[in-house]
Amino acid sequence: MRKYLAPILTIAIVASLAGVLYIRANVDGSLPKAAPATEESHTIDVGPTVVWSVTRSGAAADTYSYSLATEQTSGPESNVETAGVVRFNQSSDLCDKGAVASLEIECNFNSVANVLVMTAYGMMGDEKWMQAYTVRLSDLGISPSAMEGYLVPVAVSDDKSAIYLGRRVESESWVAGLWKLDVATGKVSEISYVREHNLYQYDINPATKQLIGVTFVPPESLGEDMSGPSSLHSVNLVTGNGEVPEQSLALFENPMLSDDGSRYEFRESGDGAGPGRTVVLPVATGRVADGWEIDGVAKDWFGDTMVFDRDGNLFLYDLKTKTETQLTHETDATVEYLGVVK
Repeated sequence: MRKYLAPILTIAIVASLAGVLYIRANVDGSLPKAAPATEESHTIDVGPTVVWSVTRSGAAADTYSYSLATEQTSGPESNVETAGVVRFNQSSDLCDKGAVASLEIECNFNSVANVLVMTAYGMMGDEKWMQAYTVRLSDLGISPSAMEGYLVPVAVSDDKSAIYLGRRVESESWVAGLWKLDVATGKVSEISYVREHNLYQYDINPATKQLIGVTFVPPESLGEDMSGPSSLHSVNLVTGNGEVPEQSLALFENPMLSDDGSRYEFRESGDGAGPGRTVVLPVATGRVADGWEIDGVAKDWFGDTMVFDRDGNLFLYDLKTKTETQLTHETDATVEYLGVVK
């Protein structure tokens, strides 16, 4: 939180950013576009590699990786690149984490002025470009507080046309909200469906501009578990419209979309503390016989492969063959999933 409360470099900078400030290497009135591929430019696809760490009592964490191409585990290692693919949900924070998004974003939040200043960096051909945006939270009806929170960038669309802003709070207050910043104009508009339908947890697909989110009954006091009934909502982030493919008296948690946006998953349980299962369904047909029910909590999803945590150990599940591979076999250590590198 400290980095958001750091003062903005100067009041003069904030005052000058009355909307959108454009600073580009070569201003031509158009959005930056990626340099076209050449015949000489190519990469070797070695397949996804799943990375995790293991911490044992009294020892530093060891890092391991599993290659889907070779089906081999490597490690322990000291330096493993984990900035490949991450889930873009409401716990994401893209500030200063440019390697995991299509734009590199730096943030400064001034709690006195109630202003968020974001500077986005990218490449135009071989040259670096920069755009700075000022978001006045008061204009959006938000006052930084434990109840109303503040905004941070949680996702960037793959075509770099939009930066999505989620709401943060100081405590475990249940606050739903999502805003879209237009990269070309700097205009901020709310995806009001998220707030109006209390989507407390959600996952964004930056490629298809979809959101999958769940609602539930919040706990009456901090530290207690949420409960059902729940509903799962699918939202089009271009139009802002949504629909409800799933409703239940049970509790829905941990929603996630597939890479191509054709399937979704959520964890379903009778209550917040009881046993649950992960349900994977096609978007087009909903809860039908060709879905999947998997024991464990989904941690990641790429292609037809899902990463699960079951009782503190990691598993891979192949949706095509409906088979699983156990990655860790720890009984007295803490396993932390770090990500997948493609």
